[in-house]
Parts: sequence; C-alpha cells; structure tokens
Amino acid sequence: MSDWSDEETNDPLYADDRNFYEVELWTRDDQRVLRMLYAGSNLDKARTIFANYIRIRPRARITIRQRTRVLERWPAR
Repeated sequence: MSDWSDEETNDPLYADDRNFYEVELWTRDDQRVLRMLYAGSNLDKARTIFANYIRIRPRARITIRQRTRVLERWPAR
C-alpha cells in the first residue's frame, strides 16, 4: 500500500500542472483531442481505462500521456 492518494481531475490544465497520466481520445487525423477519458495520478487505472476503451471501440485513436511524453498509443505506429 502506498502513502500517495489517487488524485483525479476533469481539468486538462490542472492535469498537466500536476503531471498526471491522461487517457485521451483523438480525432481521426490526430490533430485534436476530442475528449479526455481520464486524468489522474494512477498509471494502473489509466492503463485499465485505455485497454477497456480499445476493447469497446477498436477503431478509436487513444493515447496515454504524461505532459508531452506519450506512454502508449492505439493504434500502435
């Protein structure tokens, strides 16, 4: 058990300030974020949401990022 609490937010600017993991749904052309599916401090939860969304919507373009660093991307390039 860790001493850190799991924080979450709906605000993308706060998520970037706090260096949270963000699961984002992108447009077809990969130019804009359509919706932020999750933003929080728990990487395991971000990966679970990422995997579940891919299972439900396999054609979606999704990333897990931490600020500008992309940790995972679907579809993989």
